[in-house]
Amino acid sequence: MLTGLLALRDVNVALGAVTLQDRDRLPWYLPPALTDLLDVVITRQDAPAKPAPDGLHAALARVGVRPEQAIFVGDSPGDMTAARAAGVLALGATWGWHPSAALHTAGARHLLSDPTRIGPSLLHHLTPIPAT
Repeated sequence: MLTGLLALRDVNVALGAVTLQDRDRLPWYLPPALTDLLDVVITRQDAPAKPAPDGLHAALARVGVRPEQAIFVGDSPGDMTAARAAGVLALGATWGWHPSAALHTAGARHLLSDPTRIGPSLLHHLTPIPAT
C-alpha cells in the first residue's frame, strides 16, 4: 500500500485518512511512514463518526478537493455509506473485517482485493470533470 500511496503522491494527489479512532491512538494504528504521506487526518474528535459524511467533508475541505474528484477506500459498510453520502466514489477494501458482499451492498462501486491495488490506476474510476 505504501508504494501505491507514494505513487499517488508523485502525481500530486492529496492523501488523507478519516478514522473512527481517537487522535491519541493514531500512532498505534498508522505507522510514521504512512502518516508522513497524509495531508489530512480526521478523527472522531474532529467530526461525527462514520457513517456520517462529516469527516469526509472536513477532509475534502482541508485539501481543497470537491467530492466528485475524490476516492475513499474503506473496509466497512459504514465507510461505504459515508462515502456515498459525501458524494465521493466508494471503493471497498476486501482485506478488512467485512465480506465483499457487505461492502458492495453498502455502496462500494468497486472492490479492491489487496492493498497493492492502491495507486494511480484508481484514478481511472473517476468521471472526468468538464472544463469550465
